Amino acid sequence: MDASSPPSEAERELNELRRRAYGPHPDIQADPAAWARLTELEAARRAGPPDGADTGIGEPAAATDGAPGPDSAPTASRESAPQSLWRRLTATRARRSSFVAGALVVFFALAFALVYTMASLVGQPRPDAILHPVSEADNAVFKTLAFYASNADESTIRGYQPYRGVVPVFHVDRRGYQCLRIFAPEHGIEGPNCVPPGVDLFVDTGAWRRRGHDLLEGLPDGSMVRFHYRGHSVDVFLYPASKAD
Repeated sequence: MDASSPPSEAERELNELRRRAYGPHPDIQADPAAWARLTELEAARRAGPPDGADTGIGEPAAATDGAPGPDSAPTASRESAPQSLWRRLTATRARRSSFVAGALVVFFALAFALVYTMASLVGQPRPDAILHPVSEADNAVFKTLAFYASNADESTIRGYQPYRGVVPVFHVDRRGYQCLRIFAPEHGIEGPNCVPPGVDLFVDTGAWRRRGHDLLEGLPDGSMVRFHYRGHSVDVFLYPASKAD
């Protein structure tokens, strides 16, 4: 084809398809028919006369060695899509810098979350027991607390599973404070500890021996039990005293 002559229709079509395939914003991967047409035109150009004449460029060409045929276009499109995405992400220095900066932000966020989680797990002692709420039928027994504490809102009274024969009981008083007390059948009730909402609620006890109930049987004198209210449960922490020499 003479350099001064205008391009033919097939030449213009080939140039347009090449732009869609190799230009700055390639989109031919999503168009298998266009990809197949590009393959045909380029195969025809390679098989054409050496002087670059247009003869036969618009005709469908059979696949030659090393050139994919029309049937391979969808496969080639799927295989080249990740590479095309990577080229777009790293096409310029600014894009490469943004990509690296984003990857570093994600990496450090994940690392911080992992370190914080591990520190939280390591820094908290494991409870010796976790007590869950008792059934409604069993909880009815603890309604007697209303007789021991006239300021208790009876509708909020909730008992938990026993530990060493004593039961932690929760209630809210008339001020809206949350209260936790210890109850032992046949031996009475330990006075409540009450705190405003949002403050850690727990009861430390170890004096049941004086009441005829040995909460700390088998442990040295001075040992203590902490009942820590968690809402959905009560965590129990046992603190044995050091034995005297």
